[in-house]
Amino acid sequence: MRQWLVVGLVMVMLVSLGQGTARATLEGNVGGNVIVANEYISIIVNGGKENTGRFSINTTGGDPDRIGDENKPLVYGMADPWTSYTTVQIDGQNYVFGGRTQTSAGRQGPFGKLVVGPEVVEGNVIRTVYQLGAIEAEQMLSFTRSSTTGLKDTARIAYRLTNRDTLPHLVGMRLMLDTMLGANDGAPFRVKEQAVTTDTLYTRAQMPDFWQAFDSLADPQVMSQGTLKGMGVTTPDRVYFTNWGVLAESVWDFDFEVDRIFLRKGEFELDSAIAMFWDPITIPPGESVTWVTYYGLGGITIAPGKLSLGVTSPAIVTHSPEGRTRFPVVAYLENSGEGELREVRAGIQLPEGLSLVPGQETVERLGNLAVGESVQIAWQVEVEERVRGEFSYLVRVEAANSEPNQVQRKVQVVNPARLQVDLSAPPRLLIENGSLQPVPFAVRAAITNVGEIEAPWVQAQWQAPLGLQLAPGETPLKLSGDIAPEESRVVQWFLTPTDVASDNLPYSVRVESGATDVQVLNGFISIPQLPQLVRLIVEEPDAVVTPGDPYKVAIKGYNLKNIQEAEFLLQFPVKLLRVAGGQLGVERGQALAAIAAATGERVPMQVEIDRVQGIIRVKITQLSQMGTARLTGNLCAIRFLVMDGGSGVIQLHSARLTTSGGQVIELGTMELPVTIGK
Repeated sequence: MRQWLVVGLVMVMLVSLGQGTARATLEGNVGGNVIVANEYISIIVNGGKENTGRFSINTTGGDPDRIGDENKPLVYGMADPWTSYTTVQIDGQNYVFGGRTQTSAGRQGPFGKLVVGPEVVEGNVIRTVYQLGAIEAEQMLSFTRSSTTGLKDTARIAYRLTNRDTLPHLVGMRLMLDTMLGANDGAPFRVKEQAVTTDTLYTRAQMPDFWQAFDSLADPQVMSQGTLKGMGVTTPDRVYFTNWGVLAESVWDFDFEVDRIFLRKGEFELDSAIAMFWDPITIPPGESVTWVTYYGLGGITIAPGKLSLGVTSPAIVTHSPEGRTRFPVVAYLENSGEGELREVRAGIQLPEGLSLVPGQETVERLGNLAVGESVQIAWQVEVEERVRGEFSYLVRVEAANSEPNQVQRKVQVVNPARLQVDLSAPPRLLIENGSLQPVPFAVRAAITNVGEIEAPWVQAQWQAPLGLQLAPGETPLKLSGDIAPEESRVVQWFLTPTDVASDNLPYSVRVESGATDVQVLNGFISIPQLPQLVRLIVEEPDAVVTPGDPYKVAIKGYNLKNIQEAEFLLQFPVKLLRVAGGQLGVERGQALAAIAAATGERVPMQVEIDRVQGIIRVKITQLSQMGTARLTGNLCAIRFLVMDGGSGVIQLHSARLTTSGGQVIELGTMELPVTIGK
């Protein structure tokens, strides 16, 4: 049998949560592993050099209405996850997600390259990303609500697979969970009307809404549930219930033998596991697919007795937009007495507004039950159109030689979650001092749930075809988490325009969740064409200048694009200023230095100075080495020495730019007032 490894500090944390001392979500890093926990369950992701990214799921406080399921494993591994792993198949090549392992579980690999994680990100999500060939695989583990308890006692297990190649690829996935209920490693899987104890396959056409597992109705230790269909999950194409050994040793196809019990070769104790397959699909370049499943605690209302009865069904049912709204009711019966029960019957009583799907019987005759024997019944219940509210139904069991037993359970019928999204952004950018303002600017999406049920895993993605890009540090995808009815969340992106000339630039925001339709909202922002300017500036405009001080003036270009030559005639007041240092008094600006650094070529600059008349002629050529990039910065600077106090004007005459195509742009005359203190 596999050996347990339990880290004491992790157990202390889980016990603390199990005693109800912490209602808020706990997160952190313990012994190199990453953990998030709430009052019901914890998720631990292996952060070691081996088995990186593999996870375990455990109870903390467990079911708040029961005692005895605290601090128990739901997925084997506790503080040292290694037995469960995920396989991503790319064009027929199988990759094991996560770090290398020395164990039998997926040892043959191959493995990918760690990109990031495991780490806790916004929304108490443990995120781990690996590059598997051309596919980026992102594992995201978080909390979600169980369909049968209505509590956040369930792990959301999600993988987003993104094609980072320029070619399409065929991608599939296998997720193997090494399930465990406390100390019980071989409890039967309870699926519809069947207690599954041998190798069993369910295809998409046969797929149940959920499966549950518990050892005994009389004294259940842990009651777990895997959700395979419904709100927020991606229904797998195939689900296999089998023993852990065959899944551990084979990363994709495995030894499957119908009616074989969950017993590994060479072992003497049961060891069950589940494998979910999403068959390969084509992912185009740059696109993604996300596959999601839920696993955690199950909600079963139990009435103990000689004829023990447990009943489960969804806690909340939403009206289906397509076809009739239906939900399953499953009843578990167990002979917990000391003698055989004869002529056992089970029936369901439904209130007005709910009815059985045609073809079913209200009462099921189950024959005799031996001591310790169990059986289960499943009904499909249909909800009438436009019916809403809370309903109670009754399941009653009887035997000819025993007292009857019954369970009453409630179900709430509501309208589905619905997201309303409002976009806000500046309608246009302005030009100030030759630059666009504000830059970066914000696009905000206010997301409100106007439905009657929580919208799980709401996320918004910004998209733009051209002309706009995310500011440094921004990401296109924003996670808002779960949004309750009437609750609002605001997400925003900071953006900058690129160098694409356009009046109105389009952008869009795509909002989706596991329970709502995808919404795509479009917006436009007006980006004015930046003018090509030249300005005279004082490099230290606030400095107090007196005779004998240096005084530096620069000729600055703004948004120069496709410019081959720039020519200037500058006239200065000779009574106030004198050019310092001969010809070296006119120096190259940082814009020319940037061109030289980028191209390796010195930009030619010709300078003529007439100190008597106070005239400086400057001609700069070969500016077009920067291609189509816009150039903003000082083209040249003039170092003056102050001769006397007073006021005057520096004038820039005959400033003109010549484009690469020979077009001449006349910039007119500019003046810069000069005031010198005595």
